[in-house]
Amino acid sequence: MATPRFWLGVAVTAAFVGLLLLRIDYGEMVDALARANYAFLIPAIVVYFLSFAIRSFRWRFLLRPFHPQVRAVRLYPVILIGYMANNLLPMRLGELVRGYFLSTREPVRGSTAFATIVAERVFDGFTLLLLLAAAAAYLSADDLLAFASDTLGLPKALIAVAVVIPYTLAIILIVLISLAPDTAKRLAGSVVKLLPARVSGPAYDLSERFISGFEGLHRPTRLLELLLLSLPVWFAELAVYYIVALGFGLHEYFDSLAAMLAALALMAAMSNLATALPSSQGAVGPFEFFAVLSLEALGVGVGLATAYAVVLHVAVLLPPIAVGLGYLAVRGIAFGQLAGRRPAEGEQAAERECAR
Repeated sequence: MATPRFWLGVAVTAAFVGLLLLRIDYGEMVDALARANYAFLIPAIVVYFLSFAIRSFRWRFLLRPFHPQVRAVRLYPVILIGYMANNLLPMRLGELVRGYFLSTREPVRGSTAFATIVAERVFDGFTLLLLLAAAAAYLSADDLLAFASDTLGLPKALIAVAVVIPYTLAIILIVLISLAPDTAKRLAGSVVKLLPARVSGPAYDLSERFISGFEGLHRPTRLLELLLLSLPVWFAELAVYYIVALGFGLHEYFDSLAAMLAALALMAAMSNLATALPSSQGAVGPFEFFAVLSLEALGVGVGLATAYAVVLHVAVLLPPIAVGLGYLAVRGIAFGQLAGRRPAEGEQAAERECAR
């Protein structure tokens, strides 16, 4: 049964797809699709799956305070399943699936795992902001903001604030929770007391475990290490964008390799920051719209930019779905059952594992 959350995602996706369809030069897009060299997709997809290995090492760093023996090789399929679920479920619900799936494989509570995933996503956003700043320093930041302002009909200052503030506040909040976990738990307790008695107890337990999942992130050295582990994740992602771009001949639009990399960094930052918006499966709509907007601002034709963005997005959406579903089939796990599990079941699985 479709939920309000599902329809909100569909509405956001439809809005961005509609805006993009109004801007497309269909003749240029068809021509770009016909001339593209799709052989470049093979190394791009290989690099994309290698990026999951880098993410596995970063997640191991976050999980070590709770499970010192955790191995990156065991985290790789969990990340793969999480990405598969994000590509099949709306509103990034795959993050909940990833937390639950980890709790069935390792002695880590689902709520604690989810807290580490939140920290991951926040630092992904912060790293993207650094990429955006680096690209803006090389390119003309004011001209790019002016183009986005004219296209979206929003003030430049509002766009800049909307991009930067949420991730900055999220990092500050994580650090504050880490510095004063007892205070955070007391505040959570005050909030859950407003809930009905039958759910307030379990809700408080979940919030306590979630808050504990940020353990150690109040130390500057841990924050710096997490940032340094996030950089290669996005360098690998940027390599995927670059390889696919070669297949579409985008390098012909830039004077140098540095200019092309700056353009792709801008596009990667804008399109992936946009995936934080509520949307349907795989962030279809916001990703394409902001990817095309970024490239169009740098002089790439909207038809070519659209063809490139669509093929790129398909290349990072479909392979994890295919491999993830294949992995579940081999393990005898039904995706419908996995996606429908409640967090409490994951907690119980972790407790059983810890008791062994």
